[in-house]
Amino acid sequence: MDIQTKLLEILSDYTDGRITSAKEDDVLTADFGLNSFELFDLVCIVEETFDISIPDRMLPQLITVGDFVRYLEQEVK
Repeated sequence: MDIQTKLLEILSDYTDGRITSAKEDDVLTADFGLNSFELFDLVCIVEETFDISIPDRMLPQLITVGDFVRYLEQEVK
């Protein structure tokens, strides 16, 4: 399973199936309606799923689905 597919699965599970598709330029807050708490919670789930740690300084840069995918592609070995 590729990273984008896994991230979509995480988003779908987190939102109880509300999110079923995502484009790279979808903004996690505006397009999916996630608030800052939910976004932080999602980051924690992503960290656990991919067994990585995302530094706090990176969080403001992870705005779109594509941002997350590109970051994970660099960090996940």
